[in-house]
Amino acid sequence: MLRGFVLCIVLLIVLAIAGCWFVLHSMDISALNRPSRVENYLAIRAKHILVAHATQQTLPAESANNTDNIEDGHTTYGSACAGCHGYDGRTPTKLGNSFYPEAPSLAAEHVQRYSDAELFVIIRGGIRLSGMPGFGNTQPNDQLWNLVHYVRTLPNARVAH
Repeated sequence: MLRGFVLCIVLLIVLAIAGCWFVLHSMDISALNRPSRVENYLAIRAKHILVAHATQQTLPAESANNTDNIEDGHTTYGSACAGCHGYDGRTPTKLGNSFYPEAPSLAAEHVQRYSDAELFVIIRGGIRLSGMPGFGNTQPNDQLWNLVHYVRTLPNARVAH
């Protein structure tokens, strides 16, 4: 009886190893192909969980949401963000669309649902393995808050044709 139990365990281990080998060797790991819906869903869920966890840390005081700060955020956006998210913040570039997950339209509902603190955390720290860099080492916090204020204006911005 013990011998049969051990044989079953060994067989299960062999099948598990073979299954893992098959899955790993049959997976397309190229970044050139679009990820599956499951991969995309899992990546976005993981991002939301990580961002929510990060905002539990102490954040610096928010800057004032005024016209001058929004204009400063727009200027910073043009030099730091437009290369991926598009000049208008709504139309990601070819580069932005090549990331996984793709660089989103910053006017999109799922982006605008983030709290100001969550947007600040994303801009300051970036998101590992997504293509979103962190700007906390290159930009002061007040400038990052100005970017948050600018991103908030995108859903209501007029789009030039």
